[in-house]
Amino acid sequence: MFRPLRPFYIFAAVLVLAALVLEQVNGRFWLNDFRVYYMAATNLRDGLPIYGVVFGEDTGLYKYLPFALYFFVPLTYFDFETAATVHWLLMGAMLMACFAVMERAMVRIVGPVRRPALRATLGLLCIVVLLVRELHLGNINLGLIFLVLWGVERHLAGKPCSAGIALGIAWLIKPYLLLMIVPLVVRRAWKTLGIAFAAMGAGLLLPMLNEGPAGWLEQLREWGQAVARHNLTIESPDRLGSILANTFHTAHSTALDLALIALAGALLAAVTWTNMRRENPKDPIADRALELWTACALVPNLVITDQQHFMFSLPLILYILARLFTRKDTLVLVLFLLALVPYATRSSDLWGTALEDALMGHGVLGMGNLFLVAVAWTAHARRHAEIRISAQLPN
Repeated sequence: MFRPLRPFYIFAAVLVLAALVLEQVNGRFWLNDFRVYYMAATNLRDGLPIYGVVFGEDTGLYKYLPFALYFFVPLTYFDFETAATVHWLLMGAMLMACFAVMERAMVRIVGPVRRPALRATLGLLCIVVLLVRELHLGNINLGLIFLVLWGVERHLAGKPCSAGIALGIAWLIKPYLLLMIVPLVVRRAWKTLGIAFAAMGAGLLLPMLNEGPAGWLEQLREWGQAVARHNLTIESPDRLGSILANTFHTAHSTALDLALIALAGALLAAVTWTNMRRENPKDPIADRALELWTACALVPNLVITDQQHFMFSLPLILYILARLFTRKDTLVLVLFLLALVPYATRSSDLWGTALEDALMGHGVLGMGNLFLVAVAWTAHARRHAEIRISAQLPN
């Protein structure tokens, strides 16, 4: 997949490197999220506490399982500036790898689609506002997206071992992504699930080798406290619960969030079950891909998280673009462009600080993401309708 995407790789590399230079020239090369991982990994290496310690900013508390820090320990042997630069470049490479994996998935799902480099460039432009913030903060969402995309593509290819390992690592680092197990359970993908949970178990137990049983259990207890503290100290206006509370002027509660998560899981299960009953032999794996990508895309709408997590909708964006490049569909194109207005333009540079703050407070990004999910399924349904009509026509 390198040669067809070569122009895109050049464009993406220039974008990532230019952003790196601008951050350093403007004195904004802070990478505050990476600083948390870097300093927490340093503490882990030196046998010091990793939870309940402020790293950098007041909100700089480490809140993931200890397993994730082992990826950052090698970088702790460099000074922060060098380590941050390496991390930035690795995230740029991960970005390009995401598009390569998605193009291979598109060939498997849709078939060969023309102009892959142009489609990838358009897809990148759809997330560029979120991407710039992701790079500025130095978070790990691009790595998580790559693991999810690779896991789904390998699952569709009938490779449960590599699929399970990739998904298991992603789920362990970001347990919210466990919503993806719903379609896998309904479809009885036991091999992929079994390997994924085995990978999660291995990652969960890995720190015991370094900390011992007592220290490991203490870290797990502190991790639980860190997650609970995180959920109490920040708010996410793009959560569906917050959007509903603001719309109907009611109090927002944890019970509402839990009910919405349960509802999302039930809807995913129902859609998957329906797809299994009506699966078209001429389009055998598109349903499975959409189910898993949708579960991933819905996560930021259901939990407390940062706006750059809405990049989890990247596979749906690329799927819509592939459908549009396969066949002209004015309805899907118009709906897609309408969804991108709230989804892809969340920036004070575009709207001004006052208007951007107002849009953020009303959860416009979250609403745009839900609209985007609906557009992806609309494109998918229209494709299925075409297949059914062509099957009924005489040869």
